[in-house]
Amino acid sequence: MWRRYPRLGAALAWLGLAALLAGVVALPLLRYSKNWLPVDAPLAKADWIVVLGGESGQRVIGAAELYHRGVAPRVFVSGEGDCKLIVNRLVMAGVPAPRIAYECVSRNTFQNAEQTRVSLQAFQPKRALLVTSWYHSARALTTFRQVWPEVDWGMHFVYPGNDLYHTLAVNEAGAVLSEYVKTLVYSVRYWTFK
Repeated sequence: MWRRYPRLGAALAWLGLAALLAGVVALPLLRYSKNWLPVDAPLAKADWIVVLGGESGQRVIGAAELYHRGVAPRVFVSGEGDCKLIVNRLVMAGVPAPRIAYECVSRNTFQNAEQTRVSLQAFQPKRALLVTSWYHSARALTTFRQVWPEVDWGMHFVYPGNDLYHTLAVNEAGAVLSEYVKTLVYSVRYWTFK
């Protein structure tokens, strides 16, 4: 068959080689992702807890726990898509609705930072604590610090399970691998030229 369709055979060979190389690159990126991607920058007290959209389960739990511990008196939700769902879940978790503000237009982390600044600037916050997924924490923190350097930004990252380092990143492999690409894009597009 390959003799009848030599181009098909060559294309499949190249495709196989590309898949093999992708696997060779992806395995260490996944294996060491929990050492390379998360950034924890705790704040004992903040003016706002800022929850980033994109994952409404663990992020809501993390933000609600911080609110109930008294870390900050108000919660801000940023991001289109699951914005209203996150607000509803925060209320279900015991955060009073009048203590929650939100914007539902930002579509990426850079826009999250910009829209958060626009929405909260009138409150003149001094310290704010971001809540996002562990693999997204470094890029989110760097972006918010670039966009709004007058605020002292902290980070509280969340993860599924009881312990980040005893779970495999396999269930989140797509998000983890895309985070490396997004970090590279952000480092060139937003961070390098600021």
